[in-house]
Amino acid sequence: MLIFVGLGLHDLQDLTFHGFSVLKKAKKIYMETYTNIMPDFSRERLETLIGQEIVEVSREFLESDKISQIIEEASKEDIVLLVPGDPFIATTHITVRIEAEKRGVKTMVVHAPSIISSAISECGLQIYKFGKIATIVYPEPELGFFPFSVYEVLKENLSRRLHTFFLLDLKVETGKLMTISDAIDVLFMMEEKLNEGVVTSDTLGVGLARVGSPNTILKAGSLAELKSYNFGPPPHSLIIPSILHPIEAEALIFLCNANKKLIEKWTRKIG
Repeated sequence: MLIFVGLGLHDLQDLTFHGFSVLKKAKKIYMETYTNIMPDFSRERLETLIGQEIVEVSREFLESDKISQIIEEASKEDIVLLVPGDPFIATTHITVRIEAEKRGVKTMVVHAPSIISSAISECGLQIYKFGKIATIVYPEPELGFFPFSVYEVLKENLSRRLHTFFLLDLKVETGKLMTISDAIDVLFMMEEKLNEGVVTSDTLGVGLARVGSPNTILKAGSLAELKSYNFGPPPHSLIIPSILHPIEAEALIFLCNANKKLIEKWTRKIG
């Protein structure tokens, strides 16, 4: 059997008891670390706790024919693939699961905290009021690539009075980790190119850093304010709210230090 085990967001304490039990019994354990970063996670500490080696695999490994090796092993023994966050929030892994099932290899999932549900819960917004999620990636002007899709997602969500959750680009292999300030720069760049008035310096945003850790930072403010705010190191996320329910507005004020007048101004603008 091929078992996908979520690691959660921050450190070993995010691993569920079920996940730990599965690891103790597994014949072999693989781990990928390219879809997210866990600031205080220690592979060596986990290896000590479970009494066996964990093999790290790259994006290229999981997205190539080499995955057949893991699936073949899983046809004979219980094999685990450890994944940051919740296993199938990153779409990479579902293709591995489907391929295993196609070959007659049974699969199982052990869930763990996801950045999406955790971040939304932290800031007090209501999950059913969110629209399409998008990832803000780094532009590549030299290749003529600009992530206009994130601008279109935000525009569409706001038109439907839905909040927008932005995941931020993580190039873990090269250590290039997008910050909230970087993400806002990208949104401003898209506005400059498309000039549709979707993003301004007064747009209300919620910045979240290191969700799930003891030093989580939540801050709501204008994009201009968030751009210069010191959130510390990644991982970061960014939310652009739409029309707020009164309880959501209170949550942003008391949980995320939002300015009440800014919320009222934003509500008038998009209402």
